[in-house]
This record gives sequence, C-alpha cells and structure tokens, in this order.
Amino acid sequence: MVKRTLVRRMAVVGLLAALFVSLAVQPQVSRADSPTYYPETGHYLGGGFRDFWNKNGGLPIFGYPITEEYRAENGRTTQWFERARLELAPNGVIELGLLGNEATIDRVFPQVPPQKNDANHRYFPQTGHVVMWGFKTIWETKGGLALFGYPISEEIDETLAADGKWHIVQYFERARFEYWPEFAEGKRVLISDLGRRLAPRELTAPLPPGSPPGSPAPAPAPAPAPNPTLPPNINASVTPPSGPAGTVFAFNAFGLQAGENVALWVTAPDKSVAPVDFEVIADPDGSITSSGITFRSIAGLPTGIWAITAQGKSSGKAGVGFFEITGNRTNPPPPGALPNDQNARVEPREGQPGTNFKFFAGGFVGSEVVTSGVFNSRGELISNVLEIQADANGSLDYAGLSFQSSESTPPDVYQIYAVGTSGREAFAHFRINPRSSASLAVQATGPVQRPAPDYGVLTKTAP
Repeated sequence: MVKRTLVRRMAVVGLLAALFVSLAVQPQVSRADSPTYYPETGHYLGGGFRDFWNKNGGLPIFGYPITEEYRAENGRTTQWFERARLELAPNGVIELGLLGNEATIDRVFPQVPPQKNDANHRYFPQTGHVVMWGFKTIWETKGGLALFGYPISEEIDETLAADGKWHIVQYFERARFEYWPEFAEGKRVLISDLGRRLAPRELTAPLPPGSPPGSPAPAPAPAPAPNPTLPPNINASVTPPSGPAGTVFAFNAFGLQAGENVALWVTAPDKSVAPVDFEVIADPDGSITSSGITFRSIAGLPTGIWAITAQGKSSGKAGVGFFEITGNRTNPPPPGALPNDQNARVEPREGQPGTNFKFFAGGFVGSEVVTSGVFNSRGELISNVLEIQADANGSLDYAGLSFQSSESTPPDVYQIYAVGTSGREAFAHFRINPRSSASLAVQATGPVQRPAPDYGVLTKTAP
C-alpha cells in the first residue's frame, strides 16, 4: 500500500473539494450580469451555464469551472467543470457530457440479473445494474437520471489516487461515485473529478481576474483540405472511413478460415508497420465480427491514410481496411507546456514507450528517508514505490533513480513524485509520445490472447 505521505498533495485538495457539504462560495462578481470569476481555478462562469450550475447543485455536484465556454468540434457551446461537462444542445437545452462512459471506454462491466427493488436497492433494466444504499440515496436526491445518467457498473473496488487506498466506486453514464467510510455519516459519498481527468489540457490555463473572455465561442476552425481518395478495402471494412484524432474506427475482415488464429497489424501513413499485441479467432463464417476490433485514433497521431490488416495464421488469407485520420483536432501541447517542476528534473523530458527517464531531485533534509512513485495525468499511481535515503546534502542524485517505461506505456504526461519524512516534496514531469503506429489503440471486445499490461518499473542503482 502506498504510504499516505506519497499522496498528501492530492488528498488535501481532492477530498475536501468533493464532499457533499454546504460550502460557502464567495466568487468575485463585478455586476449582476457579468460572468462570475472563480479564483480557485481562474475561470469564468456566466449566462445559461451559470443558471444551470446554480439550480442543479452548484459546487458539490459540478465543481468549479476549469475551462471557459468554447465551441467544440461537434458545434456545441461547451464548458468543463471539475466533475462535469455542460453542453448546449441544438434545441437550446443544456445537457451533461457522458463522462462516465468516456472514462470507461476501454472497460466492460458484467450485468446482473433483474431483482426486486426495495428501500436500499434499485435495479435499472435499461443497463442491467443495481444502485444501492448510500449511492442510491445520492442518485435519487442529488439529480438522478438528468445529472448522473444510468448506472453502467456495479459497485466495484478501485484504488484512488487521493489516498492510495481501495474504495468502493460505481460508474454512471455521466459520473462516478466514491465511498469514503471514514467520513461522517451523510458525507461519505463523493463525486469523482472526472472533468479534471478528461478535459483538454490546453483549455485549462487560468485567466486573470477582471478580464473575462470577450466571446464564449471562438470562431470554428477552418475547413480541412479535401480528403485524399482511400484505396479500396480488400475483404474488410472500416467504419467510419475518416475522422479526426479521437475517432474510434470499427474494423472487420472476411474470407478467413473458420476457427483459425488471426494476427493483426497497423500500417501508418509513413508505411511503418507495428503488430497488434493480441490475436483473435475467426468466426464460423470466416469473419472476425464477434471480436469487435476497433482502432482508437489517439491525439498526436499523424494525419493521412492508415490501414489495418488481419491475416489468418493457418490459411494465409488476409483482409485489409483503409481509413483516414484528418487534422481537425489539436495535437498534444508542445514540450514547453509541461507542468512546472519543483526541486527536481527528469531527463529526457519526453520520449516514446520504452524510454528510460532519469530522475534528479534535492531540497530534502540530509539523510532523511524519501518515498517516490510515478503518477499519470489523472493522478493515478502507475508504478511501484521506492524508498531512498537522501544524502548529507538532501539530494537523491547519487541513487540513480529512474523510470523504465515499457513498450505498452500509454501516451500521457507523467510525474515522478518524491516526499520525505519531513514533508518536503520534489517532483518533475515527462511526456510519453505515441508511436506512429499506435498499436496500443487497437482493441477487441471478444476473447483475445495478450500479455498482461505493463507500464514500467521505477528503479534505483544505490540504496
């Protein structure tokens, strides 16, 4: 179990901000019709979104705004909050984004058989899940279907970054509930900060007070250049045939031998090839329909024409499907946009999966014990935890501390964090860039043969 000191920086902010308590919000307002400025996050909230926020629970339900209003790629005026995303639908109705669905896009939750409802249990036939006890109370009294959506999981155990401990959580279409038994009765259910996990990082930079944005919706991006002609598919299909980074492309292949193992690989626009890290089995009709193969085009991938190939290992028969990734979305922020470091640095600052990142840190009390781990951009611990003794000068440089990422480490911004027994902290950030082939983005809903995922290992060369 990760020591509590390792996550103290997140516990103070993450826990208290999310409690279902009556909070005295005292924003800075210049006049009644002006946008409200929240210095806690450095963003403004006004107009219809502010009215909706105030009428439907405010801070305990949605959290503070973490972006301004902007025109999203789907044409909707949108604004992100710590625990939600508000969208203005074409009919003028404000809707909440499906953050629970988006946070669990790669996960499958088993359904349960129907059961009778009672005071502490409620079964939802729409999704085949049960909400019970404190989660049921919060769902029914704090917004219900409109704010949280249907449950998409049962209660499950997950390790939360706020304290590094296991907690009962449950996912809904628009939210995740967390149970904290150590809190007082009536305050034990929290709403997760999925907005902070999923919001586009380039839109979260704070603004100064007294300078509200001149327009909530910037002009739409210029239309992309005409798409090149896709080659004809060969015994395969890809749906949709094109889309910006972030699009999920569904792939199927036909004409294979029933029951044979099928290998897959991805070909990028520069003709580089990477195998997919699993195999599937052909259906009785010679297709791979039941495998549910999809390619999620993560941000930062090259634009242009891509291909997915499926080849039977016994028959040698193959299917090839072509699709295009267009350039409509913003790529990840440049290296200079990494968060600020404190008393530490990482070399190199960025690299592809498999890179070894060296960590140098100081500012500790001489000879104190320091605990260190690696976190992803969502604040989740993704590495083992090491203890190192600082030298007489309070430095860790002698220890040769480094994080060896694996070939399957997902593209993201990571932080190596260290805290001493004195409470002194040091941390530095680095970026894992996607490989051009992005074989990690290929997924299957059916049975596969694949090795266990591996982020990497935090190591040291000295005691």
